[in-house]
Amino acid sequence: MSSAVSCKTFIPSFEKLLNRVEINSIDITPYSRRYLKHLLDHRKYYLHIYATVLDCAKAKSNKPINELSLLDFGSGNGLLGLFARYCGFGEVMLCDINRNFVHASSVVAKLLKIQVDSFVNGDLTEVKKALSPKVLDIMVGTDVIEHIYNLDNFFKDVCTINPRMVTVFTTASNPENLVKVKQLKKLQVKDELVGGDPEDFALAGEEKHPSYLDMRRKIIELNFPAMKKDEVFQRAAASRGLIKEDIIKFVAGEPFQTDLPFCSAADSNTCHPETGSWSERIISLQNYRDLYSRFSFNLAIENGFYNSFEDGISGKTKYFMNLLIKILGKKTAPFITLIGFPKA
Repeated sequence: MSSAVSCKTFIPSFEKLLNRVEINSIDITPYSRRYLKHLLDHRKYYLHIYATVLDCAKAKSNKPINELSLLDFGSGNGLLGLFARYCGFGEVMLCDINRNFVHASSVVAKLLKIQVDSFVNGDLTEVKKALSPKVLDIMVGTDVIEHIYNLDNFFKDVCTINPRMVTVFTTASNPENLVKVKQLKKLQVKDELVGGDPEDFALAGEEKHPSYLDMRRKIIELNFPAMKKDEVFQRAAASRGLIKEDIIKFVAGEPFQTDLPFCSAADSNTCHPETGSWSERIISLQNYRDLYSRFSFNLAIENGFYNSFEDGISGKTKYFMNLLIKILGKKTAPFITLIGFPKA
């Protein structure tokens, strides 16, 4: 199969194939089902995103598509990786830290009768174990890079696997779109001060969680029982954006490593204190460029697009919004695509 053929060519037939997935009858968890239903309800839009991601990856690779090995990182229900295999990628792995998603992706793969080389439950540490001694050419992911706790450590692992890997990630945390930034900061503040609930919106997390501020307070109280209450609250507020082990180091005055200079008062970014998963982390484009450059990768940043495939007024409105992106660029794009490729 020629690498010159766009993956968009395969969208119509894959759309029909997805009709095999009867969302209410498959054996997956409620959160996996809710997430998958959202993707299937808007399948044309998401498949165009996936096709764009895969076309970008192919364009930066120097092998025929059937010789390319691809990892769908943070694969969720697996549709991106399954579509990659459907389009002709040679070897495909799906990886997610949530075992319920790994199970869901295997169920969907069986329904679609698409062969995947491996399903990995975990992070890049488990991926490296599953790969050995194979080489990984491409890593793709949608709405995942903004959740990774330490991107320095992440790209160190990427380089350990293959220092010339092509990576393509989409993220809705577009720092140039001020309307989007305002929406995301509202979500961040809710996670930080109120907590989260699966019923908040379709793609909300799997479980309820208390406010991240309160979670950090309890971590500090447990590990520093002699600390005065007012100091506990001060340290809890000051350690926003840190995972448990780093919270303890911070309070103890010990050094800890972050991918960007740590300053909890600088913005509204916050992460889950137990998992380190950021709440739609907003990073400047220059910080992304610097990050990729540190690991000898060039970075191209492409504009995303709105779902103009919807029927009625909504679809027409988003069609014109997509035209506006051509004029104003990232300032109006609903997401951006980060394309990392090795420096010459």
